[in-house]
Amino acid sequence: MVRSRRSSPGVTRRELMLVRGGAALLAGLGFFLLGETAGAGEASGCAADQAEYSALLDRYVAAVNAHDTSLFPDLFTETYIQHSGRSPSGLAAQIANFQRIYANWPDFHSTVDDRIFGGDKIVARTTLTATHSRPVQGFAPTGKRVRWRTVDIWRVEGGKLAEHWDIVDVAALQRQLRGG
Repeated sequence: MVRSRRSSPGVTRRELMLVRGGAALLAGLGFFLLGETAGAGEASGCAADQAEYSALLDRYVAAVNAHDTSLFPDLFTETYIQHSGRSPSGLAAQIANFQRIYANWPDFHSTVDDRIFGGDKIVARTTLTATHSRPVQGFAPTGKRVRWRTVDIWRVEGGKLAEHWDIVDVAALQRQLRGG
């Protein structure tokens, strides 16, 4: 299992709770991935897989931050499964989802704070930032820079992202959108 970590100053109590919850989720996932399943025919998290998965995550974040959905066919499988319920599954749906995100958040940016690789999974704790310059979720623009966090889990298949689960701190985002 490989981890990299960057700390950030000024963490609120809610953010700390999200991080602790995410850490418990990540620890449990790491145990699951490297426990029983590692010997059951799945990838064992060898250094070559970890380097490949790290490069895939870096390419994904670079495409997201460049707002370049033309790179998505190289990153996502055609049959990509999205478990969040916020967007449909499939490559075309992911392209449309991110185009909508970029329309709502013209300066949308993602930073990976932690990454873990195990089996056929990539786990990332991420900080998202953007300026609230357009109406979002029914909230009028505040002009303020907002920040929220996610924990994302992807299953990799054939060198591409094939399946996704996430936890998003929507409450922290909505609090900022309200101007709080």
